[in-house]
Amino acid sequence: MRRLVAICLCLATVAVQAAASPDIFLGDSLRQLGLAPLAREKTDGFGLERHGAKGLPTFVAEANKDYLLVEGVKFYLDDPIGLLRGKLTVTRIDYDKVIVPLAWRLPTPRPAAQRILLDPGHGGKDPGKVHPTLNYTEKAATLDTAIRLKLLLEKQGCEVLLTRDRDVAIELDDRAPMASKAKVDLFVSLHYNGGAAGDHSSAGIETYCLTPTGQHSTNKAAGRADLTAEPGNRFDTFNLQLAFNVQRQLLTQTGAEDRGVRRSRFAVLRTLTCPGILIEGGFVSSRTEGALIANATYRQKIAQAIADGIADYGRQLRAK
Repeated sequence: MRRLVAICLCLATVAVQAAASPDIFLGDSLRQLGLAPLAREKTDGFGLERHGAKGLPTFVAEANKDYLLVEGVKFYLDDPIGLLRGKLTVTRIDYDKVIVPLAWRLPTPRPAAQRILLDPGHGGKDPGKVHPTLNYTEKAATLDTAIRLKLLLEKQGCEVLLTRDRDVAIELDDRAPMASKAKVDLFVSLHYNGGAAGDHSSAGIETYCLTPTGQHSTNKAAGRADLTAEPGNRFDTFNLQLAFNVQRQLLTQTGAEDRGVRRSRFAVLRTLTCPGILIEGGFVSSRTEGALIANATYRQKIAQAIADGIADYGRQLRAK
């Protein structure tokens, strides 16, 4: 009996130590989710691991990177990937908040994805970012993209609303409540990016979801993690999956640089009562990419990619 008690105490101590440890082995954790190590490629260096399985996404992780690749899409983490005894490690919160939602089955009940509110950013006296020579504004690009996207989604059978359908200003804090009032299934905020003053070369597409409770926002990684749960955090798993599907289609169809799936507590996402994302569809401030965004053909390509990403997400919701 004493020996049994001693063994139990020992196991309990090990469990407590494991729970207290901030890092876990990536491969061992993915194995519990049904993934297995994949064959290494010739270009793979030391400290790179590949994991996947039929019907599940492929994960590629590399030591010291602050992101991992999921089906080729960058997902930024709270902390860089570690290396311990020749194996990659991730923090517990990155495993819980990023890896599990992407690798595991979606929880039930699952929301619908048929009634959608599109939110063209900026408007009225707020032009957003402006191309350095063409004088093309972000507010014009977001509205045009939203109108194109609305038509594409309606062809898919969705009911689509807009926060604005003309050049008017809408306060940031008024946008999310419009989604609640309209009882929509999805909220998609459309933006185009801009570099710092004088930066006319930064380029690429990034998609944001609301920062999960306890994680850092991507652009505030050095700060303290926010432990406050926002209303929109009820949909963390669905936000992540929506962002993933849309970002993947945007990269595939435009060939743009992947600036990754990121996290932020944007005002338009915090108080949502449905899944939602914010898309930065490229840099208007870039001489090259901004000129593309000013072209109607390219904006149609952006709209089509977002529509296809939403359709992929909808199919995922309907899958058993």
